[in-house]
Amino acid sequence: MIGLKGCRIFCLFFLFLYVALNLFLIPPGLRPGFEVAAAESAPPSGSFYPKTRPIVIAIVPKSLDNPVFVDSMETAELTAKKLGVNLEWVAPFKVDPDLQVKIIEGLIWRKVDGIAISTSDPEKIRKVIDKAVAAGIKVATIDADCPGSKRLFYCGTDNYMAGWACGEAMVKIVTERGLAKKRLRTAILTGGIEAHNLNERIRGFKEAVAGKLDLDYVALLACDDDTTTGAKMVEAYIKEHPETDLFYFAGGWAFFGPTESMPLYQEWCDNGGIAVSMDTFYSVLQAAKKGFAQALVGQDFRKMGELTVKYLVAAVKGQPVPIEYIDTGLELADQSNFDQLLSEKKPWEMK
Repeated sequence: MIGLKGCRIFCLFFLFLYVALNLFLIPPGLRPGFEVAAAESAPPSGSFYPKTRPIVIAIVPKSLDNPVFVDSMETAELTAKKLGVNLEWVAPFKVDPDLQVKIIEGLIWRKVDGIAISTSDPEKIRKVIDKAVAAGIKVATIDADCPGSKRLFYCGTDNYMAGWACGEAMVKIVTERGLAKKRLRTAILTGGIEAHNLNERIRGFKEAVAGKLDLDYVALLACDDDTTTGAKMVEAYIKEHPETDLFYFAGGWAFFGPTESMPLYQEWCDNGGIAVSMDTFYSVLQAAKKGFAQALVGQDFRKMGELTVKYLVAAVKGQPVPIEYIDTGLELADQSNFDQLLSEKKPWEMK
């Protein structure tokens, strides 16, 4: 026989088990004794959250290991706080289009109000963007667009014009060195081969120099937006091909780390190698000051974070978004203003 004390313990155990099952394992609509509460708090129009919850905006960059998004995250958080909305910053640690798709699908399942995506692979991301829109979620792209999708707007750099500006800078440097009529072996470093924004920069660069310089494009290196990989790839390529004349960097990944990690590239630059790169972050400007690039074209990631959240929240509230493309502008840099820009910028503070 079970004593009175044992009986109490036995009953308390099953009461605890019953409550735990109802709270954590059984969906709200199926919980015994909870039907009325569930009906009273039923979310409107199939929304996952109650009416009283704040607006939830998620930003999905290509990866978490790329420091270029540090500035965007800071201004996005400040803007979200000012507007009284919740901001989530979620992405694969490294560039992985398939994982980025799964993360977005998770956000759709949760029924967040808005999603902004830096598209790593347009072909893979396009379908999940359209799926989110069909679910009633406001979707935008930031930094890297997804043409042909049903996204509401794109906020970021005009990447074709950024590439064009890099091409114009290259023409100017090569011409000033008296090499405009020489056939020049040219290597390009990009991030992801499928990334629309980076391919637009390369297209703009090539079209800007066409008919003005005789460039022989001998290599296209892809570092998947990884800073360490970018530096290593450039070092390895220069070691094998020191005869290379020009380098075009579609992004400044190779210059995000210490320049001491690229001694062969530095020697190549000291021997007359010419390079033009995207990005004007503090570390990239430092590298350019050491001769790692003769010209830079920068982007405004702070404005990207601020305006993306601002217009996405407006769309969630039913307010019209004035334009489909929100241009965040370009910043041009060369020897004439490297010092000035360095004084205006600060090193990244990783969070």
